[in-house]
Amino acid sequence: MTPNIKPDLNKFYNNGICTDDDGNIYVADVSNHRVQRWTPGTDTVITIAGGNGHGSGPDQFTYPSGIHVDSNGNLYVADTGNHRIQKWLPGTTEGVTVAGGNWQGPDANQLNCPNDIHVESDGSIFICDKHNNRIQMWTPGATEGVTVAGGNGWGSNSDQLSHPNGIFISGDNIYVSDWGNDRIQIFVPGSTHGRRVI
Repeated sequence: MTPNIKPDLNKFYNNGICTDDDGNIYVADVSNHRVQRWTPGTDTVITIAGGNGHGSGPDQFTYPSGIHVDSNGNLYVADTGNHRIQKWLPGTTEGVTVAGGNWQGPDANQLNCPNDIHVESDGSIFICDKHNNRIQMWTPGATEGVTVAGGNGWGSNSDQLSHPNGIFISGDNIYVSDWGNDRIQIFVPGSTHGRRVI
């Protein structure tokens, strides 16, 4: 059941946050199903994506979480409840699905509650596919993702994850917040097994 929460510009149930090259702050306002942007040095906050109630339309989100803004100002949003990643070009009022969007499931063209993303300079998207216990990579224009970490069922072995909820890429190394196992895992290039770093 969706919480009966009235959108309020002064109240945020936030999850994801990022900044752009100009220092603007973007917040995934989860329960208001929108992304908000603050301008530095002002009290100005505007809705730049979503804000049309929860739903699966191209101008809607259902509990957005992880977000990323690239150097061209494109906004990427992990639309968790719709099991998809949306890309919003600057100034547009609708997003385009660039990963998932085939309802929830474990297949290569599906996601299940994605909750964080990392976007590389070439447009490749690394996705915390939470309930599939894996990290997926989608290249630009792809219709399927590739598993780059986890994907071997829920568990605590070195090749498994348990409800991952955060991701960061440094060089070619993949760092994963492995929430259910209370650990941070690093997956180095070419390895199917992670190593605990925290």
